[in-house]
Amino acid sequence: MGFKCPERKGVADFLQEVTSRKDQEQYWAQKDKPYTFVTVKKFAEAFQSFHVGRKLGDELATQFDKAKSHPAASTTRKYGVKKAELVKACLSREFLLINSNSFVYIFKFIQLTIMAMIVMTTFLQTDMHRNSVTDIHDRCKPSYFLEAKEAQ
Repeated sequence: MGFKCPERKGVADFLQEVTSRKDQEQYWAQKDKPYTFVTVKKFAEAFQSFHVGRKLGDELATQFDKAKSHPAASTTRKYGVKKAELVKACLSREFLLINSNSFVYIFKFIQLTIMAMIVMTTFLQTDMHRNSVTDIHDRCKPSYFLEAKEAQ
């Protein structure tokens, strides 16, 4: 094809860069011929016509014989890890994160508890009558006022 892999580069890095339009020219090795861009499709066709590509294609075309392989060689489940193991791993990770920031979590929990107590006792009216519809309206007015104020 006309390209040469430098000694300092690995094959995978070279193949990744030689298919790039901007990097391909620096690997051109045929000085007597002018450089022309070679597309990825041409690289793929050249590999498939090469003896290594043909051998790989033949190996992939043959069916996998389960009788010749070891029983533990292939998986029998859809996923490699069970759901219970995933949940256990996620919970242990979250527990570690909570322990590292335990002061923040404790502070937020206490703050939330105090705010809940304040909100619960704000409209606590034990001596109010509940005999008619007007009494119910009187009981609901403060919460309506808060919702109307938040909507603005």
